[in-house]
Amino acid sequence: MAWIGMGTQDRAGFDARGLGQSGLLTGLVTEPGSDEILPTGSLMFEAQVAAQYSGTQRLIHLHRSRGWTRHLAVLLAEDGRLSVDLQQGASRRAAQLTLPVPAREARLRVTYAWDAPARHAVISVEDLDQETLHQVELPNPLPLPLDDLDALIRGGRGVQRDPGLRWIALSDRVEPVGLPLGVAAGTPVETPGGLCPVDHLRVGDLVSTSDGPRPIRWLTRREVPALGAFRPIHLRAPYHGLTSDILVAPDHRLLVSGGETEYLFGEDAVLVEACHLVDGRTTHRAHGGGLMRYHHILLDEHTCLSFAGLQGESLFVGAMGRDADLIATTALAAMPLNAIPRHRSFARLPLSSYEARTLAASLVA
Repeated sequence: MAWIGMGTQDRAGFDARGLGQSGLLTGLVTEPGSDEILPTGSLMFEAQVAAQYSGTQRLIHLHRSRGWTRHLAVLLAEDGRLSVDLQQGASRRAAQLTLPVPAREARLRVTYAWDAPARHAVISVEDLDQETLHQVELPNPLPLPLDDLDALIRGGRGVQRDPGLRWIALSDRVEPVGLPLGVAAGTPVETPGGLCPVDHLRVGDLVSTSDGPRPIRWLTRREVPALGAFRPIHLRAPYHGLTSDILVAPDHRLLVSGGETEYLFGEDAVLVEACHLVDGRTTHRAHGGGLMRYHHILLDEHTCLSFAGLQGESLFVGAMGRDADLIATTALAAMPLNAIPRHRSFARLPLSSYEARTLAASLVA
């Protein structure tokens, strides 16, 4: 199993046996037993938070007293302090971290991942606009009642969710955080021996890059809710040089070249996140809901690969590769730390959100 619950503001699904690939948003709900607990899991949500907010935002808040008192809250204070507070009867656990106060609205992905038998939990906050990851540990976490988690997903009695909360999901495993997701399972990748689906590649295989054949150092694989910043981008052939349609993660950087890049940025080619290329014709957001499997390819140097004829980036690790604690919570956790490449720069100039929107507007003008 893995993902057992997902919900948006208007629809939800919860099944303790696992949601399955087709997933959520059918309205189907399987009631867990009230006495069951989840000793290990990840509660994840995305929210749009206000800048310079006066007071404290209750991102999620649960308080139930049937049988015994249970309390779970994730709060964001006006000074950037994000706190997680859990209470079960007389037992209480709490932790907090301080985030930079955004100058404008920000998109945050918050993950509370706990392993009660191992007496360890981590709170991760990803700023999806600034591409930063902040974490704090919470020792000796409490296992959480499935009935309460079901209520959080579906918005049941005793639950408050901030209006800016876009979606919330629950896994029965400690899920990785951080790092770009890559491309959908089945995406063709150019190799010296021809096209190969990304999920058929193995460590050590050669892939064709803009710098020649390179060996794969590691492969990441994540299955995530196809919602919010996880919702895939659909790129249509024959546009962008594609030989077939592909799906990529919104933050997957693609190589864009031509006169516009030279004129606007003085570069013959730049890297642009796929989400900024959405035009409703050649590129659009794929259907949301359910689960999505993404794969990414790590090479010694950051470079560009050919995905069904479209040039896109390999996995960029950057400074995170030098932080053992951060890497241990990502999809590279199983890779020996001393084997992780320390990418110091991108293969090409990566555009900011504003720059990417400017380029996208010039491409359709």
